[in-house]
Amino acid sequence: MKHRNGMTLIEITVTLALSALLLATTAGVIKSMQQKKKVFADRLDVQPWRVELAECLRDDILRSKEMRIGSKSLELLGSCGHDPATGEPTQAPVHVRWTLKKEGQYDLLTRTEIFRGGLEELTTSPRTELMALGIVNLSVGSFTGLENEQRNEVKTLTASAWSSDEPGEWATMPKVLKLVVHGPNNMILVDELIYR
Repeated sequence: MKHRNGMTLIEITVTLALSALLLATTAGVIKSMQQKKKVFADRLDVQPWRVELAECLRDDILRSKEMRIGSKSLELLGSCGHDPATGEPTQAPVHVRWTLKKEGQYDLLTRTEIFRGGLEELTTSPRTELMALGIVNLSVGSFTGLENEQRNEVKTLTASAWSSDEPGEWATMPKVLKLVVHGPNNMILVDELIYR
């Protein structure tokens, strides 16, 4: 019998098919691991700006006595002013307006302070800050029954849909307020109950 030194065409085809199957499986596993790694990293990545945004919103709400909600704004009246030079909180009476704006392709969340002197507003020196980019909505709701978490007067502000609705009437701040801020792809950036 004659000894062959090579491989037959069938053996080469089977080897190539098995190699392709092994490579496809390995690529799928690697892609899955990369996706899981990204999701895990996103969950662990508590960016400082998100913490600062939540703290500023919480501070404004806790130091306000009245609020009103428009289609694009959350307005607060109280002693939630900040020193214009240092940015440190003061007890100055202010009218604070958190506004969702769409500038071109960007969704912006701004905070404007209008300092108040006595009963009338001093509109000569409003202070506006860009608080965050990519905020697509801000949900504010008051809770009346926490035992079953029934919501009452829930409003959602959305940057992507424009409306000419004027803000509603001023109302006393509720005892418990639910605050949710959504970023790109409806990712929840802030989700908390604020007890006053």
